[in-house]
Amino acid sequence: MKLPISIVRAKGGYCVPIEVGCNQEVAHLLLDTGSSTIAVETQAYDHANDFYLEPTSYAQAITYGSGGWAGPVVKTHLSLEHGNKRMLLKDAHISVIKTEQQDNFFGADGILGLGYRELNKVYDLTEHFTQRNIDPAHTYPWPFEIESSKHGVRQFRQQLKNYPRKNPKAFFTQLEEQKISKNKFALYTKRSIVHVADPTYTEEDLHADPLNQGLLILGAGEVHRELYYGNLETIDVVHDNYYNTKLLSMQVGNGREIAAPPIQDNYRSKGRSNSIIDCGSSFLVLQRYLYQELMDALIDLNVDFIRHIERFTNANQSGKGYFPTDLDLAQWPDIHFYFLSPYGEKIRMSCTPDNYWQINALEHGRAYFMIMDQLKNWPDMSIMGLPLMSDYYCVFDREYDANGVIKVAKVKL
Repeated sequence: MKLPISIVRAKGGYCVPIEVGCNQEVAHLLLDTGSSTIAVETQAYDHANDFYLEPTSYAQAITYGSGGWAGPVVKTHLSLEHGNKRMLLKDAHISVIKTEQQDNFFGADGILGLGYRELNKVYDLTEHFTQRNIDPAHTYPWPFEIESSKHGVRQFRQQLKNYPRKNPKAFFTQLEEQKISKNKFALYTKRSIVHVADPTYTEEDLHADPLNQGLLILGAGEVHRELYYGNLETIDVVHDNYYNTKLLSMQVGNGREIAAPPIQDNYRSKGRSNSIIDCGSSFLVLQRYLYQELMDALIDLNVDFIRHIERFTNANQSGKGYFPTDLDLAQWPDIHFYFLSPYGEKIRMSCTPDNYWQINALEHGRAYFMIMDQLKNWPDMSIMGLPLMSDYYCVFDREYDANGVIKVAKVKL
């Protein structure tokens, strides 16, 4: 099934429409290969009138770099439909978001995780209800009062850790086990932040802009040669905590290859490898050493490069947009990243200037620098997000072996 996706609603991430419950209400969920959770906000899903809904004893609380949410886990039907094709997943585990930080998903109605089971952590509160003589032991209807902030959600998540942790089957695992889809999917994207080609554009105009559109292809990938050039190259997924990859090196323009450090031992249990490929990240987030090496290489090429980055950073931190008149992307270098293949080869993916500098981003004439330094409280690893993925057709082939592989080729625009 070839599903249209759009970057317009969430501004910096792609959403897919999915029908929830017996009333088949359409929720636009943020696609995220860096998680496995399905969660829907209450304004998009009339859970009280869903006769498919089946409560559970599970609760979930998730925090991200810029937000968090909590709610009960229930079972209901999910369906994906386009043209004359339909995929129906019965008794899917989803979270109903009852408490969240404001603008958690920007304009999206929730999140659809495309990762593996280990990332979908829920907590079984049967003991909590038994101790209080509450029967049935269900988290729906939601019995908890939580402060609507990241701090409140984080506190609640700490309390949940006193109870048994479970890992319900992830969305794509259920699709495969119920023989609804093969265990693979592909992403075709063109941007990492919404493109505003004209200051007068309406929401309808933004959705119609081809740069704001993409595709999620379920159950296939390689056969859609109309979407990519040449042959697909294969990057090894070295662990299935995330779509973990081994980044071998980085090269700025025609400069020397800079070896990527392995993940530090104290982060190994959480991060597993020194890089992940994650469509849920609007930014290319580089491990600290690589980020500094990139900045040094840019200074060596042209000191004006760093001046632009500093001006953007200052404008962004002050809540203003950066509207340069002298940003000539033809002068900027490609940034190449080399990954390990299953056969021990080096596979190159290149991030071009028009992807790591997004022009007409959020506003007409605004420029956005899409490379970040390593996140605080995050493993010592790089997050290879949409700025790198957007020039590539990416097939996440989970059937290939135990961990799967990611096959990439340059997109046809």
